Order: sequence, then structure tokens, then C-alpha cells
Amino acid sequence: MSVLNNFSVSIAKGLRRLRQKKELCERLLPSTSARRHGSKDGNTQLKMDKCLIVSKVTRFEYERHCHDYISDGELEKLLRKRGSDFDSMISNHKQQKAFEENVAKRLREMGHQVEMASRLTYNDELIDWCDVVVPCGGDGTFLLAASRVRDANKPVIGFNSAPHKSVGRLCLPTWCSNDVKGALHALKEGRFRLMRRSRIRTTITCEAKLLDTITPVDLHTLHFCRYPPMTNVHDTQDSHAKAQEQPNAEASTTLTTKVLPFLALNEVFIGESVTSRVSLLRLQIDNGKWTHTKSSGLCVTTGTGSTSWHFSINCLRTHSVLELMKILGEEFDVKLESSIERAREVAERYNQKLMFAPDSEQLAYSVREYITFEEWPAPRGLRVRDRAAAVRVRSHCTDAGLVIDGSVSFPFNDGTEAQLEIHPEDSLMTVHMDDALPY
Repeated sequence: MSVLNNFSVSIAKGLRRLRQKKELCERLLPSTSARRHGSKDGNTQLKMDKCLIVSKVTRFEYERHCHDYISDGELEKLLRKRGSDFDSMISNHKQQKAFEENVAKRLREMGHQVEMASRLTYNDELIDWCDVVVPCGGDGTFLLAASRVRDANKPVIGFNSAPHKSVGRLCLPTWCSNDVKGALHALKEGRFRLMRRSRIRTTITCEAKLLDTITPVDLHTLHFCRYPPMTNVHDTQDSHAKAQEQPNAEASTTLTTKVLPFLALNEVFIGESVTSRVSLLRLQIDNGKWTHTKSSGLCVTTGTGSTSWHFSINCLRTHSVLELMKILGEEFDVKLESSIERAREVAERYNQKLMFAPDSEQLAYSVREYITFEEWPAPRGLRVRDRAAAVRVRSHCTDAGLVIDGSVSFPFNDGTEAQLEIHPEDSLMTVHMDDALPY
């Protein structure tokens, strides 16, 4: 009976969550049914009167920004002396700017207002002004554009400016880059599907006097980024031991929280700035026990990011699987077909399970290169990779960063905590179009 009762309770909770999710979607998208079923001619409607193009920072623009104290001629000499392919750099820069201007031109021809912003000028005022954000670049530019959009009903629609060089999984299909005019008309005529992608909200907890130091650093516009160590009044072994038993008990009157202004579409990475240094982090998965870890850092990802860094960290290579299969066959007398084809099939099936839906309300976490001691029959500590509803992290690092989508970093040193979780109201609205030409 207890099993049946537990099953009934689980079903009831599941139905309640579905109802809550439906109500939230209706609240976020008051015209959800109209968007799903389209207008009278069966097409989805999308407001695009005011368009904000977010441009990619090219390598030449980056070098120009870093060497703004010298002339263009001197910069060229410096780069050529360094061994950089200056001609290719200039060619790529011109192609990128020509692509952005073409998108702007086509939008204006359709009667839309257009403003352009770069990584250095992209701000909340422009985001509030526009109806749609249009990043032109690759996935990196898309992530930059998405991280600042707080309105769950403001679409972000990306064009891959160099489809011959990169895939641009977050951007529109390749044919849209080759036929910008046709792609914009397809958007105007509603030949697409709306798609929501979950994002990670990060809430920082630290002493009130340190809160002002939790400020963003743009990793793409600096030569070198290194955070100075921050001391903590509770930095003693005794206080660390006490924190492990009661992580929220000490100095509770002096602690304060802050929600970071950036939402992670792919992942949040936490670790020491110098990668060769061990990252000391205490983790709490959902409402479980706090676990002290030594590793190369923590990566927490969304469903969108599960195809990116999370996949690279955890995927199995075909030759590794083949070696395991041979060991099982030769040393453990397990009957297996240890061919390269079968090993590839096993690896692909395993790797497929690493990825999950972009709109999932769960996170996936990975502890990179976890330093642990195995104890039979079960290892001590937590699983190095798993799914969770929320992840809480406390830092015992000396020079660490909390990096959002590989782009913006916040200092995350000893005594600072972070709560990583997904809220449906933080989701990002994007569009999905067929890979094939619509005509």
C-alpha cells in the first residue's frame, strides 16, 4: 500500500507541476495560443518594428581596442611582426561588417527601425527600446546578446555571419545567412516556431562589506584578467569545519544576497583563475549534504549548453570504449563484439544521453577532474556528474571566478556562496526555422 500511496502522491505532484507550468506560460505569453496557432492565414506573428543588431567583435577590432594608443600603420607592423595573418584579419573584419550592414539594410527596406550595438555599447537602454534583438556573428555573439535580455517575451534571433567557418547552433539555419532577405520575409510571414530556452539565475551570498566587489569583468575585452585575493574574517580551519556542519549559521546577520544581472544560456563555470591551481569548493546538490571537493572547477549547464562544454567534458571517445570492451573480453571473460564499429555505436549512445532539452527545468553539473579516494563498495563524496534542480556552491578559493557563458566573470573567493537554479520566468524566447529552404 505504501508503494501505491507514494506512486499516487508522485502522480499528483507531477500533475500539479504541469498545471503550474501551463499557468506560468500563459502569464509569460498572454497570446500563447495565437502565437502557436498563428494568425488567420495560419502563420505565427512576431513584432519587429524596432530591431537591435548586436555585432560581433572581430579580431581586428579587438586588437584595435587593445592598442588604441598607436596608429593603424603601427598596429599593422606590430601584428605582422607577431606573426599574425594581418591580411586575413582585415578580410574577415570587412566581411563581418558587410554582413551586419546587409542585415540592417534589409530590415530598413522592410520598414523597421534599426539600431546597432557592439560588445562595448550593448546596454539595458537599447534592450528596453527594441522589440527584437538580432545578434550577427556566431554562438558567442548570440550568448552575449542573450545574457542581458531579462524580458521573457523579447525574442533573440541570431544570424551566423560566417556559416562557412562555424555551425552556429543557436543561430538561424545556414540558408538564412546566405539569403538574409528571404529569411527576414520568412520571419515576417510567420514561417517559424517559437522556442523557449531555460537560463541559469545566479544568486550570490557574501558579507555585506564584500558585496560591492562582486562586479562583472568582460573577458573578451581584456588582455589578462586576474582577481586579487579577498580575505575573509572567518578564514580559519575551525570556522571551515563549523561551516561544513552548519553552512548558513555563522555570521548570518552580516550576510547579504545579490542576483547577478546576467543569465546563463549555456553554463556557469566556477574555479580558480589559474587552471593549474586546485579549486576548493563545497557543493550542495538540491537539498542534500554539503560536500567538500578538490577539482579543476565546477561546470553547471542548461539543456542548451548540454551540447557544448558539458558534452566535451563528459563525452566518451570511441577508442576509449574500444579499450574498455577489450579489457572486459580478455580479462573478465565478457562476451563482446569488440570492433571499432560497435565501440562507436556504444560511445554515440552514451554521449546522446548527456544532452537534454533546451527548455528543461533541470541543470546538469560536472565536477572537472575530481580529486577523490575510492572506497569499496562506493566512492566517498558526490557523483561527479548528474542532474539537479539547484546547485549551491561555497568557495574556499583564493583567486577564483564565476564565469557566465565563457564571457563575463565575477570574483568568487573564500566565503562567497552562489545558488544556481532555473526559473521559468527567466527563459529566453528564440525562434526555430527549418534547415531546408522554405521555397
